[in-house]
Amino acid sequence: MAILAALVCAAPVFAVAWIALTGQSDDYLLHLARTRLPVYLAYSVYVGLVAAGGAALIGTGLGWLIARADFPGRKLFSWVLILPLAVPAYVAAYAWLDLSQAGGPLQAWTGGLFPTVRGGWGAGLMFALVLYPYIFLLARDAFTGQSADAYNAARTLGAGPVTAFWRTSLPMARPALAAGVALVMMESLADYGTVSYLGAPTLSIGLIRAWSGAGSLVDAARLSLILVAIALVVFSLERMQRRRARTTAASGKHKPAPRLVLTGWQSGLAVLACLTPLMLGLVIPLARLAWLALNELAAPGLIAAAFHSLTLASISALCAALLGMATAYALRGGGFMATASARAAGLGYAVPGAVAAVGVIAILSGTQGLIDPAWEALTGSVFPILLTGGAAALIFAYLSRFAAAAIGPSEAALGRVTPALDGAARTLGASARETLWRVHWPLIAAGVCSAGLLVFVEVLKELPATMILRPFNYDTLAIIAHNYAADERLGEAALPSLLIPMVALIPMIFVARYLSRTRTPSGTG
Repeated sequence: MAILAALVCAAPVFAVAWIALTGQSDDYLLHLARTRLPVYLAYSVYVGLVAAGGAALIGTGLGWLIARADFPGRKLFSWVLILPLAVPAYVAAYAWLDLSQAGGPLQAWTGGLFPTVRGGWGAGLMFALVLYPYIFLLARDAFTGQSADAYNAARTLGAGPVTAFWRTSLPMARPALAAGVALVMMESLADYGTVSYLGAPTLSIGLIRAWSGAGSLVDAARLSLILVAIALVVFSLERMQRRRARTTAASGKHKPAPRLVLTGWQSGLAVLACLTPLMLGLVIPLARLAWLALNELAAPGLIAAAFHSLTLASISALCAALLGMATAYALRGGGFMATASARAAGLGYAVPGAVAAVGVIAILSGTQGLIDPAWEALTGSVFPILLTGGAAALIFAYLSRFAAAAIGPSEAALGRVTPALDGAARTLGASARETLWRVHWPLIAAGVCSAGLLVFVEVLKELPATMILRPFNYDTLAIIAHNYAADERLGEAALPSLLIPMVALIPMIFVARYLSRTRTPSGTG
């Protein structure tokens, strides 16, 4: 199963590389390199930096506030601040552009002084508002797990609170923050709906145009290789940063830092700091879309699209949870194959959805090409086109993209099960299967379910892979919302756009509560 997870996640990447390096293309890519490719690259870097910078500022500040300060509502905010992850960036973009464009409510209320949310900075801002929880979670746990020794030593030497934080707490949290920043940058590079709607042409737009406009799989694969190369550079820099910034307590003991008790106006500012990103990334966009939806008839085909979205997300989540748990068990057993499989599976999460879709097309069309001659020899007719035109191709792409996200939570949940329990169960006569079901499963169920629900939410939000691979007349909520928004019919796009985060909020609340209960170190919450 672990090897299967590795194949599912890594095969599309290798297929893209094979097509890009061996295929023959026309002059489209050469023309693109002379005209639009520099623009795509510049916007990709710009959007990624704005998104990463904004998310780092919000996530780091809120992570330190929750970990090191005590104020009214802190325990509630410790998990509520994760909920903006349920909102797709393109949904937030629909609402904010409608609010801030000429003639919009914000322009009327501010006398035209509010800037219109569009372009590269607007797209980066949307990513920062909905993706900062990646950094917030890592920052919160990093600051909670830090010993007070270095901070207290800095204060003893005359450093103020801000200087002590900047010189001690922040450098020790830097590896965790770098991992979150890398995730935010990759999510922004993988997006299509937000950047296309706000007018920020990144490489994802170039890839979609190469496939749907020029109809060239080879050129799409070669553009995909550029995205993969950027992803590998980002994650390589993150790993280098992590290796260079290891810290340990000199005494070998953890001395948790006492929380700073905030009262009066200070506690009011802390609550305001927590409410602001929630309002900007969750409440205001959903409220605006709800207002638009109330004043517009429901789009046709909405029920079928909702059923398709829920079906695809549920099947993908179940398969990803099984693959993640299998890989976690393989890692628990150790060995070269287990480690290699987990590493290969991790490639999938570093690959944008459009790249995964191109890889799936290459694999399935190649498989179809191998089947056709044998089938024609047996029956005298061409084998039906089943592989590349069905929901199975979509699920393959979703698993390639998100199955790696289920490995981490499953591995963390299984890591909290001491091996002594295995020995005790086997001593009492339990088989390996009974040990798994009666001992392990009750202890890891919440972690595995959390992994599956994360994949469920991600599949609900996924747009570029669905656009490329969906069967004819097979719409999802994301597709309907994007099509109406692209046609400037935001009223009809409002309800499907609203349904995505509203459905995703239910599993996200479970995930947020679970992640808040499993913080490290124990006993500090």
